Amino acid sequence: MNSLPDLRSLSPASARICLAVERFCLRRLALPHGMRLLMALSGGADSTALACILRVLSPRLELELFALTVDHGLRPEADADARCAQEFCARLGIPCACRSADVLGLAAANDWGLEEAGRHARYALLEEERRAQKANFVVLGHHAGDLSEDVLLRLTRGTGWPALGGMAARDDARRLLRPLLFTKPQDLRDLLAECGVSWREDASNASQDFMRNRLRHTVLPLLRGENPALDRGMAALWQLAQWDADYWETLLAEALAAHPWHEENQDGLPALFLPRELLAGLHPAARLRLYLKAVRLLARQDTGQAGERPKGGCQARAHTLLELDTALREGRGNTRFQLPGGIEARLKSGAMRFVRTMSLEKRAVTAARGQTSGRQTP
Repeated sequence: MNSLPDLRSLSPASARICLAVERFCLRRLALPHGMRLLMALSGGADSTALACILRVLSPRLELELFALTVDHGLRPEADADARCAQEFCARLGIPCACRSADVLGLAAANDWGLEEAGRHARYALLEEERRAQKANFVVLGHHAGDLSEDVLLRLTRGTGWPALGGMAARDDARRLLRPLLFTKPQDLRDLLAECGVSWREDASNASQDFMRNRLRHTVLPLLRGENPALDRGMAALWQLAQWDADYWETLLAEALAAHPWHEENQDGLPALFLPRELLAGLHPAARLRLYLKAVRLLARQDTGQAGERPKGGCQARAHTLLELDTALREGRGNTRFQLPGGIEARLKSGAMRFVRTMSLEKRAVTAARGQTSGRQTP
């Protein structure tokens, strides 16, 4: 394959796939024309199809495309995968860089599993390359099947609403786009077959060692057997979650404008003070989202990343925040709650203070010793 067919020479089915992605970019992502985009290219079917579709759409959307493939150092065939990705991009006229990551070392240093360490390494390298290429966004190949998997993962971990609706299609804080989020994975493979484009299969995707793979290969087929339209229902759930998230953000912004919280410093570590007037005027559902907003702000100040999932897990955090709000409603004072991620909530006289009680380095040591908990202290 020396080049891709243009939109007019594609079959009607493949042309519809590309045009549906274009509509998603323009309407859901509000993507302006003339963007510089860095694609995460693994060589698998999803990212390869992403590159094909964006290449077809690039004249219409005036896109300038770049790609990065990351060698995680975990598989002997990784070098061959990277070479194939670069050769494919060369045929499309897309510059493609290759970077290596020490995932094993990163996992050992931070007490992370390989999947988590690989994700951290990959996103860090993508952001470095995005800045180097002066690209506006990093573009990822997550599709409708991945969205369903992500919803189940979040449900299993105890994620609350509206984050339960799944991954963001556009994440401005991390400069990420997911334009294939409503596209069926089989449609992507059909398009590649029509264009005569091959892809590489990652054997680790079949491993039952990872929760995501277990959900993909065991749980989701059962659910789709009960409801063949499951992925379409997940897409509707995702849309409801986007609207609800926007509603809660608007409501909390108005509440904070009337009664601002105060950023403080406790023994050299950041803290947030939530005044009594702010908390008293909110419904419990709004207060819980305010607590979560405070926790995420403190976590982001520590890690420099938005949306970090705490080592203690979403379930422990949700349980503790519910207990915290019960204590507030019951008028209990001088009470402290330990949250995952080295954050403590202190309740006194109807006001609340969230304090990060340990640094990122100390948290890693504590987590390795199994000492992080959601316990309440007097």
